[in-house]
Amino acid sequence: MIYIISDTHGLYKRYEAMLKKIQLKDEDKLYVLGDVIDRGPQSFEILFDIMNRNNTEMFLGNHEHMMLTYLEGSDKESWFYGVNGGRETYRKFMTFDEAKKDEIVNYLKEKTTIIRNLEFENKRYILSHTSALTDGRDMFTKDYKDTLMYIQDIVWNMSADNIGTIPYKKKPDKETILISGHIVSRRLHDSDDVFIREYENGYTWMDIDCGCAMGYPYGQLSCVAISDEGEIENIYYVS
Repeated sequence: MIYIISDTHGLYKRYEAMLKKIQLKDEDKLYVLGDVIDRGPQSFEILFDIMNRNNTEMFLGNHEHMMLTYLEGSDKESWFYGVNGGRETYRKFMTFDEAKKDEIVNYLKEKTTIIRNLEFENKRYILSHTSALTDGRDMFTKDYKDTLMYIQDIVWNMSADNIGTIPYKKKPDKETILISGHIVSRRLHDSDDVFIREYENGYTWMDIDCGCAMGYPYGQLSCVAISDEGEIENIYYVS
């Protein structure tokens, strides 16, 4: 089984409760679509758990991108800006020894994904933090680790191939479903459930950021379950 979550934002109890709810097994695959850190109090508890799982693939979110660009000195403002919530994450990061700091940074730069395509017989899923389209190309942070600002527009949903371009795309060769987070679903409909929009040209967009970042008791964490045959089996929620 394939499971997809996003935007846990330091709320470890919800993350832990979701893993228990789906009963994640070693043979399953878990994709975490970024924004693991900031806002909530336990960013690194979630990150370390992900780093220690062989069946989990983490994506670079805009919050991890802000962290990396702050640490390298190319953007010393965004991470600490108001609602972005990076200040507390930074304080915790600075309590680690140099080896642990290097381990965290190297993982984010070397082991995270930007865009992943999942191909099945009759369906294609495009996973990313911000619903970016790349016409079948997977993208990995390691290829941009020395030019992090190059991917800023992708992780912030400002790229030339973002969700806004879908209605103008040619019909794909098979049903194509984009799954992403980043935008709190309540901004798109009057609900904290997953937002789903179907387009006439054969695309579907699923926004699975259900407001976990708002913190207890608001919002919820969602998880999309996809069978090994490529069918959506269930959508789980933890409030």
